[in-house]
Amino acid sequence: MNQKNDSIESLATASLMTVASELFSNHHIITLPKGAKYTFQTIIMTLLHAATSVNNSLESASNDLKLKSFLTKIPSADTIFNYINCNNVEYVLSSFRAMNRDIFKSMNIKGKVHDIAIDFHNIPFYGDENTPLISGIKPKNGSAWGYSYCTLDIIGDVKLTLDVIAINGFNKNYFDLITFLFERLEKMQIKVGTVYLDKEFCNDDTISALTKLNINFVIAAKRNPKIMGILDNFKKENGPASTVFEYNFNKNGTYFNLVATHDEEKGYILFATNKDVKSIEIFEKSIPEEYRKRWNIETGYRVKNNFKIRTCTKSPVARTLFFVIQCTLHNILNMLKSVLEITAYELKSLINEDIIKVIRYGLKSLYIIPFKLFLNYLNMYNKTRKRDLRNQLLRI
Repeated sequence: MNQKNDSIESLATASLMTVASELFSNHHIITLPKGAKYTFQTIIMTLLHAATSVNNSLESASNDLKLKSFLTKIPSADTIFNYINCNNVEYVLSSFRAMNRDIFKSMNIKGKVHDIAIDFHNIPFYGDENTPLISGIKPKNGSAWGYSYCTLDIIGDVKLTLDVIAINGFNKNYFDLITFLFERLEKMQIKVGTVYLDKEFCNDDTISALTKLNINFVIAAKRNPKIMGILDNFKKENGPASTVFEYNFNKNGTYFNLVATHDEEKGYILFATNKDVKSIEIFEKSIPEEYRKRWNIETGYRVKNNFKIRTCTKSPVARTLFFVIQCTLHNILNMLKSVLEITAYELKSLINEDIIKVIRYGLKSLYIIPFKLFLNYLNMYNKTRKRDLRNQLLRI
């Protein structure tokens, strides 16, 4: 049997539950307290059950596994929360970054140019706004307070959440935040093509930071009286046409190009960019078309929500851990999609079926191949597939 067939057979027999479980275990997504009654694997399997089954709260997942388990002792949700709260937010996020390094190796993304989307992911909160990690958010579902995470995603053919930053009222300084995020990208050895951002980032601090870093950007722009005055004068002279003009937010602010595309129903739709204007006609059409790439991040949120663990907990560590689990399973899914046809629903089903097998029969695990070997097989299969495709094209 050749290498390609070896890799296909190994990928087919690998347990996706143990792939995910070993990834969380290798990088200690949480540290259990001394004398913990339950094993790390049992804790992780209960969390994964909550993320991949219809029992999408920790309480329901724990109760469900207790009913299905014949031999394995299952911790209560309260016990798991107590274990989680022995950790801190930054520890969970640093573990997520370590897990990502393993995933990125299989995706071969270093040194290549990628378009990037930066966004805030807000989770409404209905308790005391003085709770740790709670900050003001865009009003949603009746709340102006919530947990907020800034996510850094590759968009395009490759879709991965590169990093997650927990936001609070003290670190939402746009200039420093953007600078920090691109320092993280540099450490990951990711080359940036264009960064796409929504209206919340349309401010002088963001644009100044991106300009200083010499990063191409396209940002959905906000209307204001000054901009609308310029557009009203343009419309009087030229009719309802699209236009591009240089703009800055204040006299000391950074200049950029404001692209205003005219829509008969919506009026002017605005985009801020620092890209060179070679042809206004092409520019005013290409920038809105480019910005559509950013919708990949919205699709990514919908995929991540397939792995959402629902909770009412006020614990910032637990909230962060649950969001990191969503992002990690999203990244595992996209890692697998590089070689397999698989949906979020199929990944959830496969992981959950394996969890039930382990729990029901008291197995230690379903390890077939170690995670690092699994990544090697992914790489091997990818290289072989690319070589076969290149050879086919040469024969045409």
